[in-house]
Amino acid sequence: MTTFQKETLAVLISGATHVLDRNGKEAYVYLARDGGSHMRLEDGETRSGRWQLSHRGYTAEWDTGAIGRWMLEQGAGGGIDYVNLDTSARIRMIGILFGNPKNLPVQS
Repeated sequence: MTTFQKETLAVLISGATHVLDRNGKEAYVYLARDGGSHMRLEDGETRSGRWQLSHRGYTAEWDTGAIGRWMLEQGAGGGIDYVNLDTSARIRMIGILFGNPKNLPVQS
C-alpha cells in the first residue's frame, strides 16, 4: 500500500473537506488552510479544533480533548483510507470536496 507523504498531503488536506464512510454513513472533516478544523460525525456530533500536517499524515486536536493522528494510504480498492497511527483503525474516504461546501464552522 502506498502511504501519501507530506507534499501530496498538503494538496489533499489543506483547504479540503474529506467525506468519510463511518458505519455506512457519511462523516465530514474540514481542514482549513489556517489550521482550523471542524468535523461532523455520522451521528450528528460536531467537533472543532486545530490540525497540523506531519511527515506521515496529520494530527487534529479537538475541543473534546480527543487527539487524532492519521495517515492517508491507498486502500485495497484503489481509493484512500484514513489509518489511525495510534490504533491502526481504518476509515474509508469516499470523497474530497475542495473548500468547505458543507459550511462546517471552524474554531478560530
